[in-house]
Amino acid sequence: MTRQHWLRAVPILIAVNTIIFFYEQILGAQGRARLFQVYALTEQGIAEGRWWQLLTHAFLHGTIVHLLVNMAGLWFAGRIIERVMGTGRFLVLYGVSALAGGLAQILLTGAQVPLIGASGAVCGVLIAFTTMFAETEIVALLFFVIPIRLRAKYLGWGIAGSSLLFLLTGFEPWIGHAAHFGGCVAGYFFARLAGYGAPSFLERKFFRKGGYGTAP
Repeated sequence: MTRQHWLRAVPILIAVNTIIFFYEQILGAQGRARLFQVYALTEQGIAEGRWWQLLTHAFLHGTIVHLLVNMAGLWFAGRIIERVMGTGRFLVLYGVSALAGGLAQILLTGAQVPLIGASGAVCGVLIAFTTMFAETEIVALLFFVIPIRLRAKYLGWGIAGSSLLFLLTGFEPWIGHAAHFGGCVAGYFFARLAGYGAPSFLERKFFRKGGYGTAP
């Protein structure tokens, strides 16, 4: 990999997340708890004015599996999106998705359990990818083990749909399903507003010529 490739955002983000994770391990249990109190996202933290938690939670991870899954998703989709969009817009996408995920977690669940992890940001990146390359055939790992070949748009529907379903049913409430779904929504609209992807059914219905929101 050339120096220019290493200077792109995706490998740098992966390196930063990895370094912070190992720093957490060095701190030990008490130090890690203090770090999470300041930088993990909670409703109490926001109420006390720690607004930076809406972004900093995305750089903390609880376990090595948590880190690896998020960084694998970022590596898979992020490199392609960064090449297409450019580094600047990719970083905006990543940051907006992290913020949207944090806001969704606060507004929809109250974030009583501290939220950590890049999942909201990575969901935004993945959904932007599946929006931009909806008809492209990819190989995804079902349950992280079984390889299946499918069009990218179906992966996007699966990620967004399962996040919303788990949020509504309260499945494993310690997982940030609201953050995942918020990131998905942000990633989709960012890609569409940037001019990528085909119009959704709702866009065709309400914004087609002669419909709502357009001049006759």
